[in-house]
Amino acid sequence: MKKNFTLFMLCLLCGISVAMAQGITIKGQVKDQKGLPLPGVSVTVKGSNQGVVTNNDGAYILSAPGTATLVFSYIGFNTIEIPVNNRKNVPAVLADNNQQLNEVIVVGYGTQVKKDLTTAVVSVSAKDIQNQPITNPLQALQGKAAGVQVSSQSGKPGSDISISIRGNTSITGSNSPLYVIDGITSRDASFINPNDIESLTVLKDASAAAIYGSSGANGVILITTKKGTAGKLKIGFNAFTGISNFRKKEDVLNSTQYIALMKEEGYTSFGGTQNMDWQDETFGTGRQNNYQLSIAGGTKGGQYYFSSGYQQDKGVVAPAVLDRYTANFSGTQAVTKWLKFSATGAITANNSVDVPDNAGITKGGVILGALTTPPTLTIKDPNGQYTPVPGGYDNPIANAFGSTNENRGMKFIGAFAGEVKITNDLSFRSSISTNVNKGYYNYFLDPYATVYGRSQRGEYDNNKTDQHIMLNENILSYNKTVGKNVFGAIGGYTIQESKYKYTNFSESRFIDTDGGAIDPSIALTVPVHSEWSKQSYLARFTYAYDSKYLFSSNFRADGSSRFAPGHRFGYFPSLSAGWRLSSEDFLKDSKTINDLKIRGSWGKVGNDEGIGDYSYLKLYQITAQNSYNLSQPANDQLSWEKTTQTNLGVDLTMFNNRVTFTADAYIKKTNDLLVNVQLPPSTGLGTQALNVGSMQNKGFEFVLSTKNFQKDKFTWTTDLNFSLNRNKVTSLGNATSSLDFGSIYERDNAIKVVVGKPLGSFYGYVFTGVNPQTGAATYKDTNGNGVTGSADPADRQFIGSAQPSFTYGVNNNLTYGNWGVSLFFQGVQGSEMFNATKIDLESMTDSKNQSTAVLNRWETPGQITDIPKASVASSENSLTSSRFVENSSYLRLKTATISYNFGKAVLGRMKMDKLTIFATGYNVLTFTKYSGLDPEVSQNGSNTPAMGIDYGTYPQSRSFLLGVNVGF
Repeated sequence: MKKNFTLFMLCLLCGISVAMAQGITIKGQVKDQKGLPLPGVSVTVKGSNQGVVTNNDGAYILSAPGTATLVFSYIGFNTIEIPVNNRKNVPAVLADNNQQLNEVIVVGYGTQVKKDLTTAVVSVSAKDIQNQPITNPLQALQGKAAGVQVSSQSGKPGSDISISIRGNTSITGSNSPLYVIDGITSRDASFINPNDIESLTVLKDASAAAIYGSSGANGVILITTKKGTAGKLKIGFNAFTGISNFRKKEDVLNSTQYIALMKEEGYTSFGGTQNMDWQDETFGTGRQNNYQLSIAGGTKGGQYYFSSGYQQDKGVVAPAVLDRYTANFSGTQAVTKWLKFSATGAITANNSVDVPDNAGITKGGVILGALTTPPTLTIKDPNGQYTPVPGGYDNPIANAFGSTNENRGMKFIGAFAGEVKITNDLSFRSSISTNVNKGYYNYFLDPYATVYGRSQRGEYDNNKTDQHIMLNENILSYNKTVGKNVFGAIGGYTIQESKYKYTNFSESRFIDTDGGAIDPSIALTVPVHSEWSKQSYLARFTYAYDSKYLFSSNFRADGSSRFAPGHRFGYFPSLSAGWRLSSEDFLKDSKTINDLKIRGSWGKVGNDEGIGDYSYLKLYQITAQNSYNLSQPANDQLSWEKTTQTNLGVDLTMFNNRVTFTADAYIKKTNDLLVNVQLPPSTGLGTQALNVGSMQNKGFEFVLSTKNFQKDKFTWTTDLNFSLNRNKVTSLGNATSSLDFGSIYERDNAIKVVVGKPLGSFYGYVFTGVNPQTGAATYKDTNGNGVTGSADPADRQFIGSAQPSFTYGVNNNLTYGNWGVSLFFQGVQGSEMFNATKIDLESMTDSKNQSTAVLNRWETPGQITDIPKASVASSENSLTSSRFVENSSYLRLKTATISYNFGKAVLGRMKMDKLTIFATGYNVLTFTKYSGLDPEVSQNGSNTPAMGIDYGTYPQSRSFLLGVNVGF
């Protein structure tokens, strides 16, 4: 009996075991810590070979015993084990073990996890943009993105900046990147409020940018603005206020020194005996104020975000000022499970007052006027008029206040889109967007107050610009996960058109020659209308196996109305691949390497910008006699600039994700350059855009991020980036041997473009010193014919380059408890500047004040010096030469911020989610050998062939801010 009972119990237990071993069906979804689904996660039954991979929605389904333990593993996330406990639904949340690698990056027409990128892409987040006194959000990229060179053209409020991504690819065409703001394409992004930006992503290589085809030759910058999130309403308020000034003054002659120089030059009248410091009178203290209020939240099936802001920047040089008002909106709403709508809109209104710079005193330049106006003069004469400078010029205060120079502008971008989820893997999105830019310029020159005003007898100009760009995009997307295989594809069709109108009204001669009021003369102008359109087809295919073997291919066909029929379409393909070595058997158990990927890419992009909208057509100009003259011959062969780029890169993470390293090497070649070529003189015509020549850029860049300390109360991280680029013109065609740029008043151009040299190459005489017997400047006789100086222009040669040897940035972030400190250094090494300002400050050819450097001028025979003698009315001692080429390398403490974040206890009592106070210094320190006011600014922009010339250019200022960030 006992044996039978034992046998019965054994059979019963075996039956239960067999039943349990047969398993149950288990479902679940795997998400990250942000609640986003994770595709491609490996889900295995512990102790067996049984497992599956999550699909595109992070879902999985498998059969396993009810007593089993499931193992969830995914590269970049901590592996976890979860007991089933007879449950049929087992969800999982994976913690990120390397947030940087698993960051979701916005790419063209989609997103991608950073670790799976096969192209050269860099992203800058919101925390790198906030709390800076910048009116242009792109300034925040400076020094923080390898391969992206950002330079301020001027320090004036609201002034433009220049951006070059991996060097310049065009000579007379555009070198500026394309901006895509929440899917809306634009050639400008300066109007976006920096506080509204979530991230900036730069597509650097042609493979990444090829999906934008003809617009991607100079790289693409994707701007994603902030969005709402599901949950309770969140209110944010950001504000700061601060002051600014120039970091240095030029040392110029005082009254005594100036009078001695004038006597030496033969002048007998000096204007007075006072000792006016014109820099103190002209350069004051600027003010910055910024306020922004935002509201974000989510409703059932939707999210929304709205913000409104005001920013004011009063320049160091009065009356320069910028007032900017911004509003931004974004929202999404799911109508059904398969239909979702979204809308975005951003509007900016600018009001600014300008002061003239980038010109010598003869051209009305305020900056150079402050340096060269004699110290013996007063601001106004006894009659109440601005005191003129001997020679018939205006003093800097007259230049600044003697005319009214106002700009008003309104920019709006907006989009509306609908997305249909056809199946779980297939969706279709259609959007229509608009980009509106309106500008209003008013200029009034008083006919009495200034020398220039009296010579013109008054002047009034009013012009208006109006551009409206429409874009319709239709994109079909497919994503499918089969086991460890992840497929993705998109196909699309887009159409775009632009309408531009410019109108101008001018009046002049408000007084007669005796100063009496008369009816002004009106200049009749014809409104300018211009239109262009594009039609495009695009496709992309991506494939990944086990996140180990990665492949991507893009193709875009663009048709542009800027070219003649038969040449309108350009075809722009790309390929890229990556191999994650760290997932291979020989590395996957490494204690040192956490992630290692090598990648390579090739792609072709195009450019049709900067040549006008009708360059291929035969054009005529109406004459005063109502006849027609040919102004441009037809060119039905005009076509795209084409840039191909090859990139090799490596991504490495080591030492338990504490060190991350990325390196890229590239070569970029541009053919069929769109160059404005001078037509034969016999035609009597000017220049015309032709496809001639080629250019090459090649370089290397790396990014290193380290987590130096990670303690409970103290953390310290460092981010370092380094870039070098070598630019070279490889052809200018058969008919053009060289092109000249960078005009200098009453002297030779400073820059020449020839084959074999980079853009921005300075060209002039080689200054060899001063003749001890005569005091005359001496120049090298490069051709050995015994003739030097301006008598032999053939002696000119290349004397320097504005191209830097390399650029870099270093950012350190430290936290201790609730305190935070950020120190960001940015630098440029090996660049040179043509200091045209120095020509006016050291030429001693007229009655302008001069730099204290001329105290060492030649005065007696036998004197050894490098400053020539005073030589009135002769420019021979100050020719365009190597004397004025200076080292403009610099290291700048760009931002220094100290902040305090109030803890949960204080926030709870104040019913706040966030309260941070901060103090920031901007352009705090600059280390440079450049003798001018700013080693960075450039009269003509830093992404043009005429880069690297400082000619009375408004310098950047130092700013010191106090601010607060509040969240409810």
